[in-house]
Amino acid sequence: MQESTSTENFDEEESDFNLKGFIFSYLRYWYIYAIALFIGLGTAYFYNWYVKPVYSISSKILIKDDKSTSIGTQELLKDLDVYNVNKNIENEIEILKSRKILKRTLQQLEVDVLYYLVGNVKKSQVYKDSPFKINYDSLNFYAYNNLFFIKIVDESKFELQYTNEQTNETYEKEHLFGEKIHLPVGIFTVNKRPHFDNDMFNNEAYEKREFRVKFNNIRNNVEFYRAKLNVEQPGKNSSVLILGIEDEIPQRGMDFLNTLVKVYLENDILEKNKIASSTASFIGAQLETISKELKQIETTKQDFKIEKGITDVSAESQMILDNVRSKDDELSNFNLQISFIDYLYDYVNENKSLADIAPSSLGIDDPLLVKLIGNITELEIEKQRIGIDTKGNSPALSAVNEQIEYTRKKLLQNIQSIKSGLDASKKETLRSLAISENELRSIPKTERELVSIEREYRVKESLYLYLLQKEAETSLALAASVSDNRIIEEARSTPYPIRPIPQKSYSLALLLSLLVPTGLIFIKEQFNDTVRDKKMIEKMTKMPMLGVVGLSKESYALIVSEKPKSLVAESFRSIRTNLKYFLSGKEQNVILITSSVGSEGKTYTAMNLSSIIAASGNKTVLLGLDLRKPKIVNDFNISNDKGISSFLIGSETFDSIVQKSSVENLDIIPSGPIPPNPSELIMNEKMDELIEILKTKYDTIIIDSPPIGLVTDALLLNKYSDALIFVVRQNVTKKDHLTHIGQLYKEGKLKNASVLFNAVKAGGAGYGYGYGYGYGYGYGSGYYEEDSQKGWYNRIFKKS
Repeated sequence: MQESTSTENFDEEESDFNLKGFIFSYLRYWYIYAIALFIGLGTAYFYNWYVKPVYSISSKILIKDDKSTSIGTQELLKDLDVYNVNKNIENEIEILKSRKILKRTLQQLEVDVLYYLVGNVKKSQVYKDSPFKINYDSLNFYAYNNLFFIKIVDESKFELQYTNEQTNETYEKEHLFGEKIHLPVGIFTVNKRPHFDNDMFNNEAYEKREFRVKFNNIRNNVEFYRAKLNVEQPGKNSSVLILGIEDEIPQRGMDFLNTLVKVYLENDILEKNKIASSTASFIGAQLETISKELKQIETTKQDFKIEKGITDVSAESQMILDNVRSKDDELSNFNLQISFIDYLYDYVNENKSLADIAPSSLGIDDPLLVKLIGNITELEIEKQRIGIDTKGNSPALSAVNEQIEYTRKKLLQNIQSIKSGLDASKKETLRSLAISENELRSIPKTERELVSIEREYRVKESLYLYLLQKEAETSLALAASVSDNRIIEEARSTPYPIRPIPQKSYSLALLLSLLVPTGLIFIKEQFNDTVRDKKMIEKMTKMPMLGVVGLSKESYALIVSEKPKSLVAESFRSIRTNLKYFLSGKEQNVILITSSVGSEGKTYTAMNLSSIIAASGNKTVLLGLDLRKPKIVNDFNISNDKGISSFLIGSETFDSIVQKSSVENLDIIPSGPIPPNPSELIMNEKMDELIEILKTKYDTIIIDSPPIGLVTDALLLNKYSDALIFVVRQNVTKKDHLTHIGQLYKEGKLKNASVLFNAVKAGGAGYGYGYGYGYGYGYGSGYYEEDSQKGWYNRIFKKS
């Protein structure tokens, strides 16, 4: 029950989050953050300097929709019913972005030739500020695929250079400003602008005289600006459109938007006039025909009066004639409408555009007819919009075509229905006219013939006057036509670039300089399965910490002998002191030193610990019981021809295997020749005999054993030890091995064990975030040799 509680407490401790430890685990990589910060801020500075600033330009226009109130001229035009002013906002957006409008806009701007001022590092685009302008008569496709370089020599001449990449031909020659240049790529002239500074370019020290020129064809320009142009409606119910574009040169962007709006308004007037023009054409053709007929009838009437000697008709005949004329006017009106209906039927049947048709202008006020024509017009605009965005027979385009065809069939049916109604009304008028014509038969023949001529004349005259009135109305519509739309706000640019924004660049650079290294360090730490600090050892093993030994950069292993005043030597003195608490004041002590695997400093610890104990006056012996990989012989400069393995097999006596070292009070017994069965030799009774002999001759026996994680030798030797030192090396010992040792300790298989943390980097997290070497020893006194060699980091951050 007690063991279960201990395990729960252990888990609790492991789950605790140590904020200080977490921060220090990243601060030890401060140099990476410093490098990242330097690179990040340097990149941001270069980006802000090198990248061309981009400005945002916007303009606003008002679109009059069907809810708009018409006043003035617009109200007059609406009363005349010459055309409908209702608009669809989405359609107007598509018109603004249409290639036709953009092409007409760009043809009025200086965007077909781009000028770049070439600097030492970067090039800057100029607009009308360039000192010269290129006017071309003709260009072929080579001109659009190559770059041209112009270097101003002085106020009168310049050097032109280019390489035709298609033919690999190079051209380089001086020309005069205003000279017409004939080249394989085209014919053009380079003219000085009015603000050309002669004195500046005559000065040889002036550097800004090299320019790069690029020609753009109109098709590419249209597509480029169509992609850049943004047209949006600020609100669902708003009839205002906001036009926006981004440009490196604010003036060019403002010129583009202002010109675009001007062309759009002109196009709006042109589209409106198409309807009136179409009506005027129809009326003009009718007037021309009727005018000829009137002249012919007038001549016939005069000739008849002269021939018959008649000056005028009688009052009774005049009354009958007025009644007939009234019926004739009705009949003429029906004939005119039927004529227009026939014209409209043929027009629709031939799949012509209905945008130019206004039935109400000739008295046909059928609501369904007007609605169907409006529907087809809207569908045609939608078809154009879909055709811009898609290629081929897309499903959306097919659906619109089907709707147009369906609506066109309904329109033809409606036209036939209107014509049927007009034919019926015409027949009724003809019946009434027949009654009036019977009355004419009662008039004398001569007078009746004159009345007949007069009747025909008055019918034609009435129709002529009606058409003249409609022609006047249409002419008024053409003369007074203005756009329903208007500019609310002319184009203007933001005072500062929208990108790059230095504050944002530096903020982003600072953020990335912190996040990127943190992320990389985090990933590295997550994949790091080695031991990094004291706290990790204490949590994973629950074993007491004997001491900490710093990382030595020396090439030799016997630090305590060669540099007795070093920090590493002092660390071993601290460990020697701490061992007294584990040995309980025994006179003869056996200390077993092991580790999980090789390369953790086990032998290094054994040699230095035995040397520091011997230096205190204790008679000490170091046993090289790592029979598989003997190492101590090299550092102590002794022979390994005979040793413990020789004694254990009985080929040598005890006295013959003991060797003196250069350290006073320290003897060495090497491992001897490598046996084929090390574990079996250690289990030999001769091993017990060896330990007993050593206890009678030495105060301290230190055993350098094999790694406990690889072989069982160390566990076999554990029975002889009074204290076991397990060596853990920073960033070398695996966490899994440490967990295994902790489990052995928990199970009681390691007697009187402690941990020595080896090769810990100074200034790192190895000391447990603030611990010094051993217990109570640090850097502060200035006594140790390394104090005079500490770098700037330690002098700043490690002052006591």
